Amino acid sequence: MELLIVFFFGFPGAFLSLVVSIIGVLKDKYRLALLGALLFLPFTYYLNGSPGARGFVLLLPLLQFGSALAVFQKKRTLAWLLLVPSILTVLWVLGVVLVYSFGMN
Repeated sequence: MELLIVFFFGFPGAFLSLVVSIIGVLKDKYRLALLGALLFLPFTYYLNGSPGARGFVLLLPLLQFGSALAVFQKKRTLAWLLLVPSILTVLWVLGVVLVYSFGMN
């Protein structure tokens, strides 16, 4: 049970949601992009508890839902632009984890 909680609330869930969203945009499947936005909700809830990320993190799922709407309306460029902040946030978290894992000896 704990493994499922870590998977959905942690980095693997965020990564999975981005993969699903990107596939949705690439294949013009708005339902996949919508599923990716839903999968991103637990990660943003978890990330909102950190001191440096309060507030703006709650906008990320809204941007992903907007991306799904843009895919539905066949506006692929807008869909990508709305997905970029989520991608950058996940990369930022990955960078922070790697720096603290390997940089602090």
